[in-house]
Amino acid sequence: MASDSFRKIELSDEMVRIMDKYGPIYHFPSIGDIPPPINVPFIGINYCTPHYRNVRRMSKITVIGCVLSGRGKVRVNAQTSRVQQGDVFIMRSGCFHEVISEATQEEPWIFIWYNVHSQWALNVLEAYRLLSTVVVSNVSLESLFRQGIEWAESKTIEEMQGELQHLFMQIVIRLSEIQRSRGELLSLVVRQIKLHLDNQLLKPFHTEQLVNEMGLSAKHLNRVFKKEMGTTIYNYVLTKKMESAKLMLIDTTLTVNEISEQLGYSDAHYFSNLFKQKNGMRPSVFRSQFSDQEHH
Repeated sequence: MASDSFRKIELSDEMVRIMDKYGPIYHFPSIGDIPPPINVPFIGINYCTPHYRNVRRMSKITVIGCVLSGRGKVRVNAQTSRVQQGDVFIMRSGCFHEVISEATQEEPWIFIWYNVHSQWALNVLEAYRLLSTVVVSNVSLESLFRQGIEWAESKTIEEMQGELQHLFMQIVIRLSEIQRSRGELLSLVVRQIKLHLDNQLLKPFHTEQLVNEMGLSAKHLNRVFKKEMGTTIYNYVLTKKMESAKLMLIDTTLTVNEISEQLGYSDAHYFSNLFKQKNGMRPSVFRSQFSDQEHH
């Protein structure tokens, strides 16, 4: 049997009615004063009714989930994606989260989820180029996600803290490998555009520089990039810069002016306005709210 040092949370009928979902939740409280680098205190399985909806206005947790059956929608900030059986979704911390069921009586929406209470999770996702990824479709990772649920029934909290860190890293590495292998299916032109944009992330973005390097018109470059990547070149660059800005606001003591300069913006006011457009608040407010928000 599992150790008493973790708690399996059972939902009452009233809670199920309110939340429109049921399923096991396992809690692994931290041991000692310093939590592990990758802290996964909650995992579980959601069996969702057609009415299930969950919203976090600005989440302090990163959520990774694996869809076992049915369909739903996940939203991270302004990006909304549909998910179905075999898909894995990533909802990074510091963002607006929304999860909506599209279950039917014939096909309930069921997914395994891991809540990660650690800013190191963002660093790991960034290192494996998954920071802006919301959904990786049609992957075979159910067994990895189920492993944590199976271990929760038999291992102690001390064992689970190490095992869940390892599982999280395995999942991220596998997703990164899948994304990378699928990225090789991109056309040579789009791979070259992406490489240029990623290498210039901390510099001002100039379309003319990209046009000169590629030897193609801006219109043509934008058309092929959007067709294969699903977004414009400008929005790709802006999203990457804003994600980097959020990491700097969370993990460093750099001022907003310094972060603006780091990301290639000479005008901090212009940078602050862009940040607000993408995230609904100015950088200073984001930093303040994120640091003050209680853990859930």
